[in-house]
Amino acid sequence: MSSGPEAPRRPVSHRAPVGAHESARRLVPPLAAVAAVVLVIVLLLVLNGPAHTSGPGPALQPPSSVPTSSSPSVAPTPPPSPRPGRTAPVEPPPATATAAVAKVPVTVLNNSRRSGLASRAAGQLQHGGWPIAQVGNFRGRLPVSTLYYATGQADVAKALARQFAAVQRVRPRFSGLPGSGLTLVVTREWPA
Repeated sequence: MSSGPEAPRRPVSHRAPVGAHESARRLVPPLAAVAAVVLVIVLLLVLNGPAHTSGPGPALQPPSSVPTSSSPSVAPTPPPSPRPGRTAPVEPPPATATAAVAKVPVTVLNNSRRSGLASRAAGQLQHGGWPIAQVGNFRGRLPVSTLYYATGQADVAKALARQFAAVQRVRPRFSGLPGSGLTLVVTREWPA
């Protein structure tokens, strides 16, 4: 027996040393699980962003907030001047609402993350002769700008869609849709 201090003992490992290849192989399942969770979160954020929650619940504004003269109009740009020696193609004039169809008030709702899009679209409609009933936001998800019409207003809706090419679908109204009569829900592809 010695009376001096003992040398510190090295801890004893009961595992065999692991090689670099085996360590990397053990990390694959946890890293794959983390990547899958991150991917699911990103997909959920993209698909269910705050501007696309389900259910109609627009915040409507009175038509007095619709810009009038300062809003851009939906007018075709003039064709470029023809080069010498070539004739310019003759294009038909833009389609407009027929005189036989009375223009009725339209509710315009924004279904995009573009702030103020409904107001700009309402200004374009107003410039085209359509009275505006309300302007607001639409909560839900629509793939393209859609015009909804009440019973008996299909011809009026089609006339508005002919006048504004950005209206990509015309459908009957559904229960819970804000406004009455014609309701235009504009999406991010609407020109502004």
